[in-house]
Amino acid sequence: MIVNIEPSNIKNKRFEVTLDDGRKFNFGLKDGQTYIDHHDKVKRENYLKRHLANKIESKLINSLIPSPALFSAFLLWGPSTSLEENIKQLNNLMSRKK
Repeated sequence: MIVNIEPSNIKNKRFEVTLDDGRKFNFGLKDGQTYIDHHDKVKRENYLKRHLANKIESKLINSLIPSPALFSAFLLWGPSTSLEENIKQLNNLMSRKK
């Protein structure tokens, strides 16, 4: 489960997420625009189609395997334009997986 999210200190990465087991993941382009920024459903659809077409990313996302791909897809391009709401939804899904 996600216990913290903050701006990343890694060059060109937007966020760093910390999980309850202490693992940290940096994800998102620092200057990139995502669904939580522009609220454009067509761009969201296109992003998801591109990334789910990649077999490795698709497995990580669909299996809820903690990874930059999962966090980008669910938190930045997820169902809500609210980062906080997307975190809640992903935490809910991850808690059911355990």
